[in-house]
Amino acid sequence: MIDHFVNRSDRRSPTLPAVRSRREIEQQREADEKSTVWAFVWTLFAFKIVTIVATFWAAAGSFEAGMILLATNWFWLVLPAFAVAGPLAFHYRLRKARRRRLKMVRSEWMID
Repeated sequence: MIDHFVNRSDRRSPTLPAVRSRREIEQQREADEKSTVWAFVWTLFAFKIVTIVATFWAAAGSFEAGMILLATNWFWLVLPAFAVAGPLAFHYRLRKARRRRLKMVRSEWMID
């Protein structure tokens, strides 16, 4: 006979299998998809940068090769700058607001 109770001394609380709701399963799937997409995007970006560097190195670092590479691949440098600038700006404003709030609390309660 299978015993479905966790604690043998307490026969009143049966062990129920962990059942995840559809919402939890869907949220986990979406999180997995997001991480997969970002891994793919960053891998593409890394290979693009490596290709640019290898091309520039193969051209012996000439000024003309650098200008052509810059003219044809400038957006690969600008897009990540925008992607990183958003979270940085958010955290800067968050810290600034917290400093301002702390200053107001200290001035209100005269805490030094």
